[in-house]
Amino acid sequence: MPTKVFAQFAAPFQGAAMNSLLDLGQSLAAQAEKITRLQFEAGIESSRDAMAVTQALLEVKDADGLAKWQEAFFQPNLDRAAESVSQQYEVLLETRGILAEAVKQSTAEATRQIQENIDRIAKGAPEGFAPVFDAIRKSLDTQVATLETMGKFTDQFGDLANANLSALKDVVQPVAKAAGTSRRKTA
Repeated sequence: MPTKVFAQFAAPFQGAAMNSLLDLGQSLAAQAEKITRLQFEAGIESSRDAMAVTQALLEVKDADGLAKWQEAFFQPNLDRAAESVSQQYEVLLETRGILAEAVKQSTAEATRQIQENIDRIAKGAPEGFAPVFDAIRKSLDTQVATLETMGKFTDQFGDLANANLSALKDVVQPVAKAAGTSRRKTA
């Protein structure tokens, strides 16, 4: 009898779980493709730039030429690298959102199905088991509330990380530009 009850309990999960898993797999594959494309394009651009930068550096003859080289090549490459990292970070944030939404949806669906199965089993149970099923329902409600709280915490943590990253960008860019334009005094 326990095997039959388990089979009744688990059967609805299989179809919904496979569809959700396929959707999640397709979304994650698209995200992996995005980040791979960004990295590939950044690598190609970096290789091209490295050749141009090296050739220009070999043509430098004096301190003024070095300062011009630094201004023309070093800072733009630094900015381009920062932009590439920023784009990759955005893709990772999208991926985190996709995963969070998938977990939220699967948790909601699983919770709904579990509640339906508990209600169905409770209807067929002897009269004295009502408090047991009430305790199971309350436990399930507590777990759902905990997951929602953790989701909110994760969202707040992500928002805080984004705010810190933005603040760091605002500080690093002026410092990098100042370092790129500063010149050494010669005596």
